[in-house]
Amino acid sequence: HAFLLPNFFPATNVARGRPAFQSSTIESQFNSVARKAVDGNCSGRWIGQDSCTHTKKEKDPWWYVDLGRQYAISSVVVKSREDCCGERLRGAQIRVADCVPNRGFSNRLCGTITNTRLGAISTISCKGQVGRYVIVTVPGRTVSLALCEVEVYGTKV
Repeated sequence: HAFLLPNFFPATNVARGRPAFQSSTIESQFNSVARKAVDGNCSGRWIGQDSCTHTKKEKDPWWYVDLGRQYAISSVVVKSREDCCGERLRGAQIRVADCVPNRGFSNRLCGTITNTRLGAISTISCKGQVGRYVIVTVPGRTVSLALCEVEVYGTKV
């Protein structure tokens, strides 16, 4: 007999090409705007590759993507820079929300990034949390937030 795993639904990357926003954008020749994290380019090199987001150094930097509608989020995959500064993502929180007040800090936590190796790919399980926005924040620290790609896997609700 064939069987299905409970709560198993095929998931696709629902963040690619969606509108994205961040707390600030560092001034550089690399145009490190928020949409770079959802452009499908998974290069982890900020310098010279023009592929990553990058905020200014600030307290509690944040980034989020608007999925356009509610999804049940199974997981969020974050690709960090491979050319520098992996420790900046230490403690970064992934949150799912239906609105983004307080830069998302008051919304449901999926998980925290602990892997700070250069070029690390962190997969955070959201266990089907439902929301329209996926937020990456680095609470309680003054750092610049750089994301080279963020993939959000989920299904329509």
